[in-house]
Amino acid sequence: MENKLTEIFQKAKLEPGPNLTEDIWRALVLRDKRSTRLKLWIFACAGSISLVGLFPAINILLNDLSRSGLYEYFSLIFEEGGSVFSYWKELALSLAQSLPMTSIIFTLSLIFVFFLSSRYLIRQIDKNQLISFATLSA
Repeated sequence: MENKLTEIFQKAKLEPGPNLTEDIWRALVLRDKRSTRLKLWIFACAGSISLVGLFPAINILLNDLSRSGLYEYFSLIFEEGGSVFSYWKELALSLAQSLPMTSIIFTLSLIFVFFLSSRYLIRQIDKNQLISFATLSA
């Protein structure tokens, strides 16, 4: 197979242009710049959308926590009796059962997306600066 390819290239007698390597390098740098710019905008949009969505999510979480009765169960821990220590398993299960898990998961996922997109956004900004320095030196 390799012999056939070398024969074909020898018969074609293709000569590379004098600026072929520079053209290839420019095309690679341009492609890398485009992908970096696209990633920059995607991460910026994802971060801003998650940050904007975080405020209503926290409001919903606080409303769900107040409606769930979690504060009443949690206040039993600080009561003046020894009954909390004897029924600590039931109290822990009641606390766990009264948690609004969907609101907590939704809020934590928005926080996770915000921090993750911020991290990748900062990486893309650093990468974009490195690409601009590479084009200046080339």
